[in-house]
Amino acid sequence: MNTRKPFWRRPTWWIAAAVAARNANGLRQVRQTLAWVDRPRLARQTEPVVLHVVIPVLREQEHVTGALTWFVPLLRDFPGSTLTLVSTAREERERKHLASRLAGAKRADLTVQRFPQLTGEELTALAEALNTAGENALTQAKAAEALSDFPTTANVIADEIARLQEPAPVVRHVHYEGDGRKAAQVNAAVDQLAAHSAEEYIAVYDVDSRPSREFLLRTAEFLARRRAEDGELPRVVQQSARFTTQGAAGTWWERSLCRGAARAQTLWTVRREIPNLRRYATVTRSGPGRRGLAQTVGHGLLVRADVFREMGGLPTFTVLDDVAFGYRLTLSGIPVDSLPFTTTVPAAEYLPELLAQSERWFQSYLDYQQCAARWHAQDHGSRLDHAAALAIGAYRGLAWLLVTPATATCLALALGPRTRLPVRATAAAALWTATVAPVRLLAQAEGRPLTVRETVTQSVETLAGLLLKSIGPMTALGRWAVTGTRHSALAPKSNRRTASPTTSDRETP
Repeated sequence: MNTRKPFWRRPTWWIAAAVAARNANGLRQVRQTLAWVDRPRLARQTEPVVLHVVIPVLREQEHVTGALTWFVPLLRDFPGSTLTLVSTAREERERKHLASRLAGAKRADLTVQRFPQLTGEELTALAEALNTAGENALTQAKAAEALSDFPTTANVIADEIARLQEPAPVVRHVHYEGDGRKAAQVNAAVDQLAAHSAEEYIAVYDVDSRPSREFLLRTAEFLARRRAEDGELPRVVQQSARFTTQGAAGTWWERSLCRGAARAQTLWTVRREIPNLRRYATVTRSGPGRRGLAQTVGHGLLVRADVFREMGGLPTFTVLDDVAFGYRLTLSGIPVDSLPFTTTVPAAEYLPELLAQSERWFQSYLDYQQCAARWHAQDHGSRLDHAAALAIGAYRGLAWLLVTPATATCLALALGPRTRLPVRATAAAALWTATVAPVRLLAQAEGRPLTVRETVTQSVETLAGLLLKSIGPMTALGRWAVTGTRHSALAPKSNRRTASPTTSDRETP
């Protein structure tokens, strides 16, 4: 007697079906986003926007000159705009922490993979110091001495600003003395600005950002259209990013893995980030009773000066500021408009850097409860507002945590010799809608249709990226469970090694 259960009564079927349904909906979002974003537009004549560009920097000496060379001429065409570079005393403290971590390091340990926070020149200097001392391993004192020969970012900024030729827009250097991170640096810079009006924007960029003149003109045109529809300039505007690598890793598999992870992150941008922002902005403008959760990003973020001050600046009590700032905007019912064009930003080039980055990004989801407690105590938002925001945040965090196990399960079901045909087909559909179909759509939207071989290669790379996607979040949860804290003495970010692109926005003819 055959007692084998029907396939629809097995957990594997429901897992595969659930993943396939979610991925199919994601593919629909990819189609809709690519039909909307980065489309050619006829730019209308508009008044230049006033931007107060704020760039927080930490251990980024090599990129200061490039940032000034790019932004100073650019902002001349936008009267009233300013540029502020914000260094931090945290850099000196982290240098001491790095010296302590270098104690005991041998020459073979002085690699980018082991110490991604250091530049190539710093690693070379440390190796030379080791050779000069004639010892097998570095001491903390010797490491500190070698690192002290390199100027701090604050020193480089001061020297480069002194070399600027007039005429130039107002360029400031603010040195933040506290222990805070990026948000505290930005807030310190804005505190020294005279911008308070609803006609000016605080624009937060990274040191390797390269927005072009055409991009800023298109942004001004977008702002003018929103003003015509709403009667005021948008209060918060977000530019989303596509991610790319430059193949810096020494092995083919690491280069492929990082390429796949970058492509998977790009697909998340067009599949989740942009649709969520557009949906949130629409619902928020519909009036009271709105529900949703803005998820801002701390790069390419434009906040109207009066709104920035009304919100009290970027949150500094959380590990990261971007998602927490979106939570605060949600409580006040402030729309976040997504720009209809994207930027291209560097992605992680090495596996350890990739895992550390995803662990760091996931910290935002662990901070939602802290956001709710802090702002509920300050009477920002009702209990229902907080409950809705926490539920959405928990769903997004859980979805991220389940990407790797869900993808691995579907892969095992699709390849398993004992998997029943309906389950195998459903699992294969889940994988297809997560990799092959969106990869082809992405390439077509970028004007470079793929060959069969390219489709296979890029789909496999993307699949590998998805299989790694939850490792960082799982590590973040494990670290929190073991240590009881999500903070670390050394900022979990690597030195920016990739060359800056000539322009960060995707221009269309």
